[in-house]
Formats: sequence, C-alpha cells, structure tokens
Amino acid sequence: MTYEEVFNRLTSTDFFSGSAGLYRMRSMLRYYNDPQDAIPCVHIAGTNGKGSVCAILDSVLRRAGYKVGLFTSPFLYDFRERIKVDGKMIPKEDLARIGTEVFAYVDKLFAPVNQFELLTLIALLYFREQKCDIIVMETGLGGTFDPTNVVAAPICSVITNIGLDHCAVLGDSIEKIAAAKAGIIKPGRDVCVYPVCHEAENVISQVALRQSAPIHFTDRDELKELPPVAGLEHFSYRGQELFLSLRGKHQQLNAATAWEAIAVINQNGFYLSDRDIADGMRTVEWPGRLELLCKSPVVYYDGGHNPQCVQAIAEWFRSEQFSGKHLTIFAGMVSNKDYHTMLQTLKSLTDDLYFYRFDSNRAIPENEVEGICEEFGMKRITDLREQCREYFSKAGKNDILLITGSLYLAAEAKDAVEYASEQKKAGAKEE
Repeated sequence: MTYEEVFNRLTSTDFFSGSAGLYRMRSMLRYYNDPQDAIPCVHIAGTNGKGSVCAILDSVLRRAGYKVGLFTSPFLYDFRERIKVDGKMIPKEDLARIGTEVFAYVDKLFAPVNQFELLTLIALLYFREQKCDIIVMETGLGGTFDPTNVVAAPICSVITNIGLDHCAVLGDSIEKIAAAKAGIIKPGRDVCVYPVCHEAENVISQVALRQSAPIHFTDRDELKELPPVAGLEHFSYRGQELFLSLRGKHQQLNAATAWEAIAVINQNGFYLSDRDIADGMRTVEWPGRLELLCKSPVVYYDGGHNPQCVQAIAEWFRSEQFSGKHLTIFAGMVSNKDYHTMLQTLKSLTDDLYFYRFDSNRAIPENEVEGICEEFGMKRITDLREQCREYFSKAGKNDILLITGSLYLAAEAKDAVEYASEQKKAGAKEE
C-alpha cells in the first residue's frame, strides 16, 4: 500500500469504536511480541495539559541525548505528527510500510479494530524498530480502557489537570473522570499528579493506595512566579530557576508536573541534569497552545476546547503584560462542548468577539449560529481568510488577535493568517 492508501484507510476508520476493553489491543500486541514491553515508557493522562507535559518531557529527554519516541493526539497540521522519534515525524514510507503490514494482519481478525488502536500499534512497532531509549505516550481518551493502557510497568504515570470533558464517555462528574484517568496507575509504579481539585485528588489518591503506587503531587507552594523574560514564562520550582517557551501560568504548572516526573525518571536508570531540564523547557515547542502565528500584527492561536482551557487563556490575557492592549477574538467551536460557558469567558475579555463556523461535521449546526451570535453580541465570520485580511489592514501596534475554541481550527487559522500577512506585504509594496 502507498502512504496515501494507508492514510485513507486509517482516516476512514472510526477513531474510537467497538466495546470498551483492551482485549483487542493486547491480542494484536501479542502477535507482534509485545513491543510495548521492549522500551521504558512514561504514560500520561488528563483532561488538559497532557500534550504539553509530553512535549516538555520529550524536549528535556532529547536535550539529555536520549532517543525518544513520542506518541500524542490529535494532530494539528499533519497526520504524522502523532508519531515522532527525536522530534521528527514518522516518514511517509515507514508509515506506509508498517501500516501495510498491520492491515494485512488485522484484516484476518474477526473483531473490528478502531483507528486509535491501529495508530497505537503502528507507533509501538515503529518505536521498537527505531530502538528508542524511552517512549513518552499520551492517552487518547480517559485511561482505564484507552488503547495505550497496555504498558504493564511504566517508569511512571502522569495525570494532568482534570475537568469535565468527554462526559458522555468518561462520566458526568469530576470523580468519575478522575477514576477513568487514574486507570493508568500501575501496581508499585510511581504516579505524578498535577495539582488537581480536591474531588479528583481523593479519587486518584485512593487508586494509588490500592495499587501501592508512590504518588507525587505537584506542589503549588514550591512554584514561584517570576517576571517574564524575552517572551518566556519565568518561574522557579523546588528551588530551580526555569524559563519556559510555552505561554501561560497553567503551563508553569504543567512544567512543574513534568519536573516531578523527571525526578522519578532520574531514579530509574536515566540521567537528566539541571541544565538538561532548563534547556529542554526553554526550547520546547508545542504548536496550537497560545501559539504566536504573527508578530505584526500580533496574532495568537490556541486550540483550547473546553471551559477549563478557555479560563486559562483568559487568565493569561488578563495579565499585566497586556495592559493597554486591545484584544479581538475569532472563535469557533464544536457542538458537543460547553461552548456557552466558553463564549461567556471570552466575552468577558473583549466586546470584539466574532464567531466562525469551520468546516466540520462536528461544528455547531448552521441553524444555531445566528441565535448564538445574537445571544453573545458576536459578529459572524463567513470567510476566515478575508476576515483576517481585513483585520490586518486596520490593526495597530496595540491590537492583538486571538483565534481560539477548537483544535479543528488550527490549519484554517494558520492558513488565514499567512494569507492575510502576504496580502498586507503585497499592499505595502504597491504603495
């Protein structure tokens, strides 16, 4: 099969489907001699921040000279972003080759296999083939029954912030969702936990106790926020001064959680120095999270897609560094999220709030858009490229544009900003 054929087959397969459980995943892995047991692994679950923690750990480990396999989801711009070794996406020819082999096998199975199971299998086979020193693996949904939860003895598990999201699958309370995430905790293996709310902390602590798993909570009191320097977050954690390229106070807490995981990794046959930690955090890249798309005018994109994410974004834009700035927001959201709460938070930041219905079958239905715009006093965007072009033609030095509300917006946002920037440059040349 060609790369395009493998890509089309994967993307036409339901992402999460089939009955809950890991029997399909375990059966497939046994056929391939359990690649998940061949390489040390850090396993990460949570509602928000797990991708950022993955990226920080990957960056620090690579700075220390280790060959790192990174498995994350979703992708923003290229399908292959999900599977990386040493910061590089899996080559098309390798995805085609391994995908062809995997499909030849799964086509003989009686039980259907979903897309995320296939991706997890392909990633583990690729990481073993590449002889990675360590894997940083993010869950897809939840924890207990997530296809990644086949790692029997991770170096450590990490649980990031817990919030109400994917409630139809994981449960309608913080306690139920925390229990699903805590399903990645393994007997006797360390677990590092973001400073979650009291309800989630109780659930996670109980699971860790039952599993005899040492638990390490990120300590807010040990995190000291310092004035930002050269656009970097600046803070100290447990006495170590750090600079972080990811933006926002919430990212400082994510970095502190990664720091706790690094302390455990260092006790398990790896060596990550203070310099490795500092350099890794200073240079980490994780697109789509308060990502600066343009400097003139200033444009940020953030894929925050639940109330907790949007609240973190709002806190950052309320900080002193934005005093005297004027914020405009272009927002687009999917229908199964709490978009009313998200829009209320965004509306509290600015009166210049626009709504864009992006092209997706998960977007808010067309017949509801007018009512939502009226409810929140928003203007409707029909063409994101043209709206960005118009904004660029009028924006001044104190104006800031934020495009947010969904990861589905990432590619369109980047394209629209690049188009508007090119149009602005062309106009300047004509003058």
